[in-house]
Amino acid sequence: MDNTLHILIADYVPIANKGEEAIVRGIEDMLSDGQPLAIGLFDNVQEVTQRGNITVFPREWIFRFEGNSSLSARGRILMQMWISAQFRMGNYGPLKNLMTSGAKVCRPLQDFFKRAQYVLVGHDGVFCVESCGIIHLAKKHGKRTGILGASTGIAGGRFYKAWLYRRTMEESDFCVFREEHSCESIGQICRDPAKLQVAPDPAFAMQPAPPKAAREVLEHDERYRKAIQAHKPIVAVTVLEKGRVYAGFRRDLHGLAKQQAHAAYWAAILNALVAKHGAFVLFLPHSVEETGSDIVAARHVAEQMKASPEDYTILERDCGARLLKGIVRECDFLVGERTHSLIGAVSVGTPFAAMTNRQDTRTHGIIGRMCRCEARIIDMDTVSEKDAAKRVCELFEKRDSITESLERIRQELSAQIDAMVRVVKGPSESVS
Repeated sequence: MDNTLHILIADYVPIANKGEEAIVRGIEDMLSDGQPLAIGLFDNVQEVTQRGNITVFPREWIFRFEGNSSLSARGRILMQMWISAQFRMGNYGPLKNLMTSGAKVCRPLQDFFKRAQYVLVGHDGVFCVESCGIIHLAKKHGKRTGILGASTGIAGGRFYKAWLYRRTMEESDFCVFREEHSCESIGQICRDPAKLQVAPDPAFAMQPAPPKAAREVLEHDERYRKAIQAHKPIVAVTVLEKGRVYAGFRRDLHGLAKQQAHAAYWAAILNALVAKHGAFVLFLPHSVEETGSDIVAARHVAEQMKASPEDYTILERDCGARLLKGIVRECDFLVGERTHSLIGAVSVGTPFAAMTNRQDTRTHGIIGRMCRCEARIIDMDTVSEKDAAKRVCELFEKRDSITESLERIRQELSAQIDAMVRVVKGPSESVS
C-alpha cells in the first residue's frame, strides 16, 4: 500500500526562484513527519515535469493568467470580476480540470488531486479569485484545504471580491497569513475574524543543507578559498532587478538609468564593507529566472564596485533552496534585497541588513514586525547611498549581538511554526 502523503500547492509557483522553492520545501518539512511525500504545483511548463518528489503541472491547465504582472491593472481587475461572476453562477471554467470531468490531457493532475490529502493556496503571498474557487472545489471533495502563507487584502475590488473571500474564509480549514497587514484587511469582511491567524512564512521551517554540502560548493571558488585563508569575514549578498523592492527604488527612474543607479547604490555599500572591514563579498543567486536573474543583477553591481576582483565573487550556478540556506549559515553577515534570503538568515542565525523601501509591506511585515528586526531594515527610498553604507557597516560591527538576539527570535518562531502545523493538520481524522 502506498503511504505517500500527497500535497497539492494549487498556485503558480515559479520554482526557479529559490524563495518559492524554500516555501515548498518548508511545507514539506512541516507536514511530512518522516512520511514519503509527493508535492504538486503549477509552473510555466509545456507538459507535466517531475523534479524529484515535485510534480510540476502546466500553469495554463487551471490559471487564466500568470501571477499578477501579465495583465495591466485594468485588465487584471476586469478578468477577476469576470471569474468572480462565473463562480457565482457555478461555472468554474478551467478549474474543472482538477476533476475527472475536466480535459483528458489533464488526467495526471486529476489523479494527483484525487490522491491529495492537502490542497493549499496562498503561498508566497499569492492569492486571487481563482484561489477561492480551488478551495471551494477541494472542500466539496473532502480535502483538508486552506490558505497557507498569504499576503493579500480586500482594499481593491471589495464590491466583487467580498462575497467570494468571505465564503472562502468560511470553507477553509485554516487561514494563515504571513504578516499582520493582510490578516487585518481580510478580517474586515470575515464573519469569524478569530479564524484568521498570522504565522511565519513556511520558508522559516525549511531545513538547510548540511554544512559539508555548503562548504563543498563554496570551496570550488578560488577567490573564496583565498578569502578564507586570509581570515576575511564573508558577507553574503542578494541583489535583484525585479519585483516590489526594485520597483520601489528611485521611482523617478526607469530602464537603464534605474538599473545603473541601483547598481551604484549597492556598490557604495559593498565598497565600504570591503574598505573598512576587509570583507569578502559573496553574491548569491536566489533567483535564476530568465526575466529576473540575480546573477545578472550581481554583475551590474560588480561592474561599479571599486574593490579589487579578489574581494568578491558571484556564485554563478543554480543552487537549490536548501543549499542556499546552508551557504548563508556559513557566512558572517548578509546584506539582502531578497526577502527569502533574509528569512534564511533569521532561520540559521546569520546577522543581516535588509534593503527595501517603505512600500514593501512584505519585508517590513515579516522581517520587521514578526521577527522584531525593524532596526535592521534600510529603506532605500529614504536613505542616501552614503548613509546606507554607514548603517550597513554599523550593523556589521554589531553582528555578535545581533546573532545573540536572533537565537531568541528563532526559538519564538519555532514555537509559532509548531502551533501553525497543528492548525493546518487539524484533527487526525481530518486527513485520510
